[in-house]
Amino acid sequence: MFTSFAIVSITGPVAGIIIGGNVTTYLGGYYSKKALYSAMAISILCACTAIPIPFLNSFYLTIVLLWFLLFFGGSVLPCLTGIMLNTVGQDQKTCANSIANVSYNLLGFLPSPFIYGAVHDAGEGGNARLALGMLMFMTVPCVVIIFTVGHIIKRDNILGYRKDSDTK
Repeated sequence: MFTSFAIVSITGPVAGIIIGGNVTTYLGGYYSKKALYSAMAISILCACTAIPIPFLNSFYLTIVLLWFLLFFGGSVLPCLTGIMLNTVGQDQKTCANSIANVSYNLLGFLPSPFIYGAVHDAGEGGNARLALGMLMFMTVPCVVIIFTVGHIIKRDNILGYRKDSDTK
């Protein structure tokens, strides 16, 4: 069980980052509408693999969905990071990247174990599925945020998309 989790935790995100970065480049880079739409679609796939996990009893199906969750999360990260860095001015890129990393840590990595433990221990305790569900369902607000920001980027033409071309 621990070996399976270790393999999934290493291979899923690493493969996702490698493939996601290459797909973003293939679609035209961080200024491409296609890359933005790809990130939005991948975020939906990420949520679709996360939502069923708390309801499953099969170890193998859970581990496969967890691999895909980490793969899709890793594959959307290079695209979203690149788009985020290209929406700010040259003099703001360092600060924007720092704020993004602090946000990842303070809003994602740090509270996750606390939320899981608090929900698990609530009431009589032993609410493992509910606690896991809380974490997995957080992908839904993330998808909403990605779509909202994508809409704003497209509406305000923040990345400088040309009206006559799909590549920029």
